[in-house]
Amino acid sequence: DQIGDMIQTARKLEGSVRNTGIHACGVIITPDDITKYVPVTVAKDSELLVSQFDNSVAESAGLLKMDFLGLRTLTIIDDAVKIIELVHGVKIDPDAIPLDDPKTYELVAIFQYESAGMQKYMKDLKPTTFDDLIAMNALYRPGPLAYIPDFIARKHGRQVIHYDLPAMEEYLKDTYGITVYQEQVMLLSQKLANFTKGEADVLRKAMGKKQKAVLDKMYPKFLEGAEKNGHPKEICDKVWKDWEAFASYAFNKSHSTCYALLGFQTAYLKANYPSEFMAAVLSNNKSDITGITKLLQECNRMNVPVLGPDINESVSDFTSNKAGQIRFGMSALKGVGEGPVEDILKERDKRGPFKSIYDFVKRLDTKSANKKVLESLVLGGAFDCFEDKEKGMGHRAQFFAPSGKYDSFIEQVLHFGTAWQERQASAAMSLFGNDSSAMDIAEPEPPKCNPWSLIEKLEREKEVTGIYISGHPLDDYRLEMENFITCTMEDLEERKGQPVKVAGIVVKSIHKVSQKGTGYGTFVLQDYHGTLELSLFSDDYMKFKGFFEQGNCVFITGNYEARWGRDDEFSLKVKEVTLLENAGKNIVKSLTLKINVADLTPTLIDQLEALCKEHKGQQQLKMTLLDYDNKTSLSFTSKAKKVNVSNDLVAAVKGLGVECAVG
Repeated sequence: DQIGDMIQTARKLEGSVRNTGIHACGVIITPDDITKYVPVTVAKDSELLVSQFDNSVAESAGLLKMDFLGLRTLTIIDDAVKIIELVHGVKIDPDAIPLDDPKTYELVAIFQYESAGMQKYMKDLKPTTFDDLIAMNALYRPGPLAYIPDFIARKHGRQVIHYDLPAMEEYLKDTYGITVYQEQVMLLSQKLANFTKGEADVLRKAMGKKQKAVLDKMYPKFLEGAEKNGHPKEICDKVWKDWEAFASYAFNKSHSTCYALLGFQTAYLKANYPSEFMAAVLSNNKSDITGITKLLQECNRMNVPVLGPDINESVSDFTSNKAGQIRFGMSALKGVGEGPVEDILKERDKRGPFKSIYDFVKRLDTKSANKKVLESLVLGGAFDCFEDKEKGMGHRAQFFAPSGKYDSFIEQVLHFGTAWQERQASAAMSLFGNDSSAMDIAEPEPPKCNPWSLIEKLEREKEVTGIYISGHPLDDYRLEMENFITCTMEDLEERKGQPVKVAGIVVKSIHKVSQKGTGYGTFVLQDYHGTLELSLFSDDYMKFKGFFEQGNCVFITGNYEARWGRDDEFSLKVKEVTLLENAGKNIVKSLTLKINVADLTPTLIDQLEALCKEHKGQQQLKMTLLDYDNKTSLSFTSKAKKVNVSNDLVAAVKGLGVECAVG
C-alpha cells in the first residue's frame, strides 16, 4: 500500500532537522566559555560558533540572546557630520543635538516619519516635544493607529484628558492619558497593585508575547493589590481589560525612543544643514537609481540645487559646497571607478585645479584617464567647466565628433596627452634635455560641430548617471504634470480597462509604411517615473503623427485597454493628443489658495498681494479659509484680481507655506 508506506516514512521523517541556518543578527552571550553551557557547531560558510539550540529555546536554556542590527541611517548621520565639518568647519556631536530645536519640529517627513500617513498625522499633531515623537513612533502601527486622532485632539485641548484613576496621571501625563508603552503598564502595576519589579516585567513579557494564561494568573493578584491601595474594584477591572486589549499592540518605549532619537537627529540635520544632509543620503543610495531619482525630486522640493559632476569640484561621493548646492560624485558615474577618481583627486590636491582638457590629459596617466573614463566624464558634464561658448569650444558633442585622423576628439586628446608625457619623460632622461621639446607638441583644435540638442544631451547624460542631472525635459511643465494627468506611466498597469490622462516626452519616433502603402508609427514616451511604448495605425496615425516627433512633450487622453485579440496584453488607445504647453490653456480655469486662519498674518497677506500683481492674468483667484479648531471653512472668489496660473506662481505660493489647488 503506497499510501501506508508514505505515512510510515513521513512519521520517521517528522521532527528531523533538515538543515540549519544562522540568524542574521542574533548573538548569544554567556558569562564564560559557551561550550560549558550548550552544545555548539560550526555552520556552513562561517567560522563562527553556532548554538545547536534553536532560537526558540535558547533563552529558556539560560542564554542571553541579543540582536545587533546594522542601520544605514547611522552611516548617513556620520557622513553628513563629516561634510558639515568640511564645508563649515563646525563639528557636530549627534548625541548633543538640542532636543528642543524648533526648526526640527517643523520638519516631519524624515526616516520613521516619511510615509504619507505619518506625515499627515504629524502635520495635524504639530509636535513640540521629544515625547510627542516617541509616542507617534509607538502609535503608528496597526492596532494603536486608531488612538492617534484622540492623541492629537488631547494635545491641542480639543478633547478632555481623562484618567480612570487619579493615581494614573503620573505615568500617563506625557501621553495625554492614553496608554502607549509597556513601561507605563509596568510602572502602573507597581503603583496601583504593589507588583514587584520582577512581576511587572513578567506582566510586560506576557503582554508582548500574548501569553493569555500568564495574564489570567496575574489578574487576581492585580485586583487584590489594587483593592488594598483603596482603588475601586470595578475601575481596576476596566483598567485590566484595557491592558489586555493593549497587549495586542504593546510597544517598548525604549525601542521607540531610540528610533525617535535617530529620526530627530536626521531631521535636525535636514532642517539645519539641508544640502549636507541630502548629499550624505545620495551617497548612501548611489547604486539605487530609482532611489536616487526620488531623492533628487526631494532636493528639488527643498530648493537644494543638485549640480552635475565637475572635474575641479567633485570628489568621489556626493558633497555640498558653501552655497548650499550639492555636487554629483564622480564615482557615481557609470564607467568611472574608485581607482581613477582616487588618482584624479590625488593629482588635483597635489598641483591644483585642472585648467583645460589638455592640462588634464597631460597630468594623468592614461591608465587612470582612459577612453572609457573620459567618455563617462564628458557625458556626465564633468568637463563642462572648460566650455568656451564664445569660441564655440568644449561642448559635449565636440568630444565625440571625428577629429583629424581620429574617430573622436577624445581619442585625439588622449593621444596628445600620451605623446606629451612621453616627450617630457624622454627630455628628462636626456643629459642635456629639458621639457621644452614636450611643449612643442601642439594642442589639437576641437572639431567644428553643432552642440547636441537638450534632449540628446540629457539622454546621453542619463547613460552614465542613470538620471537627468542638468534638468528634465518636463521640468517646465510641472504644473501640468501635477494637476492634469490621472496617472504616471509607471502606474498604467493599475488602470487596466480605464480612461487615463498621461503626459511625457517623445524619446523615440519611428515612422513606417505597410505593404498596403498606409503609414503607421511606433513611439516611446517617458515621464519622471517610467516609459510607455505605443503604436498608431490608419486614421489615428494620420490624425496624430505630427505630435509624436522626438523631443515633443505631449498630453494624451485615452483608454488603457486590452490589445485586439489579446486579453493578457494592454496598450494605450489614443483618443486625443495635444502639446503639453497648450494643455493648461484649455483646462486651467482657477487657482484656489487654502489657508489655515491660524497662519493668516498681515505679512502673508502682503506677500500674496505682491504675487497676484506679479502674475496678473485671466484665470480666477479663489481662497478657502480653514478653521481647524471649529472644524469650519469659508470659500471666496476674488472679483478684482485675476492671475496667470503658471509653474512659477504655484511654486511661489507653496514657497510661502500656502497649499493651493489648480482647477
